Amino acid sequence: MDKNLTEHFANLESKLQSPDFLNNQGLANEVGYYIFPYDIKDELKLQDLVADLSHSDLARKVNLKIFDLYDIMLKRIDDLKGLADGDPMEMLYAMEKSDGLQFISQQINNLLEMDKNDNGVVQEINKEISGQKCVVLITGVGKVYPVLRAHKVLNTMHQVLDENPVIMLYPGAYDELSLRIFNEAKDQNYYRAFPI
Repeated sequence: MDKNLTEHFANLESKLQSPDFLNNQGLANEVGYYIFPYDIKDELKLQDLVADLSHSDLARKVNLKIFDLYDIMLKRIDDLKGLADGDPMEMLYAMEKSDGLQFISQQINNLLEMDKNDNGVVQEINKEISGQKCVVLITGVGKVYPVLRAHKVLNTMHQVLDENPVIMLYPGAYDELSLRIFNEAKDQNYYRAFPI
């Protein structure tokens, strides 16, 4: 990454103060989706910057809503308690041991209905923002990989969340055509978001 993280994050904060950004203007009729790529070695520093931002006047001014994909995934799994015999997490651990990570990934994607536009991630975000004018910040991409994929989340989300700017903090590279998680594995082609 050319810029150091502090400068890069300052650019994000500057973007949050732009009326065009907040109103999804100047995007050639595109939905206001943005990817903030960063080097995974900066993860802890980025978490600190996000925590500071979340308690700032700027966050209150733009009504910043932060969503961690990992927390959303765990909440949806936890919601199964009482619907099945036993602890859903323990059941998933056992399935992973017997059937492997790919099988578990498929089961969690089915649970979250990730093939639908109004999937579990979108539902959790919509529940929190419920028609408010806000800025949505997505974190936790690295924590859920490879179970949930960033391109899948973005592809389904943009069909439903199109009124508010959405920023995904992405641990890897984005060249306006494809995502490369951790700067190594190609996540998938994705071309609907603007880089920050």
